Amino acid sequence: MNSSAKPKRGYLNQDFKLFHIYDKRAMDFDSHSHDFHKIIICLSGSVTYIIEGKTYILSPWDILLVPKDMIHHSKTDSSLAYERIVLFIDSEYLDTRDDSYTLSNCFRKSAEYGKCLFHADGAARSDISSAADELEKALSFSENYGSLLLQQAAFIRLLVYINRLAANDDGLEGFVSDKRLENIISYINEHFADELSVGALAQKFYMSRSYLMHKFKAVTGGSVYGYINQKRLTSALAMLRKGASASDAAKECGFSDYTVFYRSFKKMYGFSPGEVISGKQ
Repeated sequence: MNSSAKPKRGYLNQDFKLFHIYDKRAMDFDSHSHDFHKIIICLSGSVTYIIEGKTYILSPWDILLVPKDMIHHSKTDSSLAYERIVLFIDSEYLDTRDDSYTLSNCFRKSAEYGKCLFHADGAARSDISSAADELEKALSFSENYGSLLLQQAAFIRLLVYINRLAANDDGLEGFVSDKRLENIISYINEHFADELSVGALAQKFYMSRSYLMHKFKAVTGGSVYGYINQKRLTSALAMLRKGASASDAAKECGFSDYTVFYRSFKKMYGFSPGEVISGKQ
């Protein structure tokens, strides 16, 4: 599905992309983030998602929203077959679909309040299931007459139902979190451009350096430094897309050494800051 002429970035080079996945194997994905929104509709099995320090355990017909730039990773249980529908959505495309109704509201709510998990029952389950089936079918016949219109219509229908679910539900309290670690992550999110170190964070939050590193890794799946670095890079990417120079983006996002910024950026995204500025990515 690709209705716009502008080049897209990362590994989502379309306005939206749907995957229907079924497997039965243990998986533990590294901590990462995307510059697009993601929806996971769990159909069967059990999966654990950790989103910025909060642990969500999904059951069938739980719907997880992962707003763009939120750091997350997932683990699956090999004893259960895990079937899910995954939808990647370009945030800019989603905004272009907004008129009197804001289809991106569900992601804004999840990002603002940190509640990403919703459960579909009854009519909501029926509506979301039929809309997802319709979208999957429409995407499989991409060459037919009017297929683009049908894909857009099915996509909008699905997003309307998910927004209804999110609007009528405060979000399941179906997550586990460590309050102290939650506070540390919130602090990092607000101060990632400052000079941050594990030692300084440990001192500020009254814990030992080794305990902080161990706890952070256990809960988030990544290191403190890795988390800070990802936050800096996602912010730098956003600045570059808005027209900032590479040196200004590096400095504003907390990189004192441009070479370190360049190498980290290229490693994380697979393309250089210059390619973003030139419009190639």
